[in-house]
Amino acid sequence: MTREVPQDEQGMILINVLMFVAIAAGMVLLLITREEVALDRGLRAREAARALAVARGGELSAIVGLRRDLEKSPEADYPAEPWGKLSESGAPIEGGTFDLAISDAEGRFNINSVRNGEAASLILFQTIAARVGVPDEQIDLLIQLVRLQGPVTDLRPLRLLEIEPAVRERLERILTALPGKTTVNLNSADQELLTILFNDPLVAQRLVQLRARKGFLDAADLVDQKATIPFGTSFRSNTFWVRTRVRIGGTTQQVATLMKRGFDQEGTAQVVPIERWRNAAVPPDAPPFVEKK
Repeated sequence: MTREVPQDEQGMILINVLMFVAIAAGMVLLLITREEVALDRGLRAREAARALAVARGGELSAIVGLRRDLEKSPEADYPAEPWGKLSESGAPIEGGTFDLAISDAEGRFNINSVRNGEAASLILFQTIAARVGVPDEQIDLLIQLVRLQGPVTDLRPLRLLEIEPAVRERLERILTALPGKTTVNLNSADQELLTILFNDPLVAQRLVQLRARKGFLDAADLVDQKATIPFGTSFRSNTFWVRTRVRIGGTTQQVATLMKRGFDQEGTAQVVPIERWRNAAVPPDAPPFVEKK
């Protein structure tokens, strides 16, 4: 004879059954969610790896262009040359877009030049810093920072000093941090730096206008302006920035690379990556991307 289950016990059994069903459903949902997260993470990892491969491809195209330029026209460097036309903005690739910015890294004063104690380099840096509004005591601290802790690889350590933001922005537009000894390329320096170098705003303005029309400057242009080439300057460069950005799916990868160019012992032109930064680590003096209008 079957015992009839009281109604209150039936209710408890039903509650227990529903509880077990809810727990089981939650575990299934958790497993599905974890699987989706793992799949999403795997997809993003594949996208990131592919994006980095495309970025390295952009670097290689810049290396080829810079090496060809050194072989064909080593006497001068300026953005109107073929290497300066390698930049891309929003170029379509499978599943995303590709951007490339390339620039002459020697269009600014190399702050590491003050490390060798050369009087002319120190005076030039002091002049630059004073012109943009850095107080004398901060100039001395900047020199000490670079000489004691340098060579610096980018300008961000200078932000540790208490320099007014507006002054610091002007300074960072004129300075760079490069390895080895470099000169300021007059074909890449902006008008503010040219004004300081020539100590004459009118000469700087005329040179900028002439450079815009002609595409470059040479020694004859300085003679025409009755100007002599300033200390620590030239018309060519050996250091270049290459910055790439690749968007694939929901992933974006940025790489900024500093390239050093020159001839080896056999006289063969070489372009070698010497520093590389990724994503948030990209330094402030890397070239900006030109966005499509």
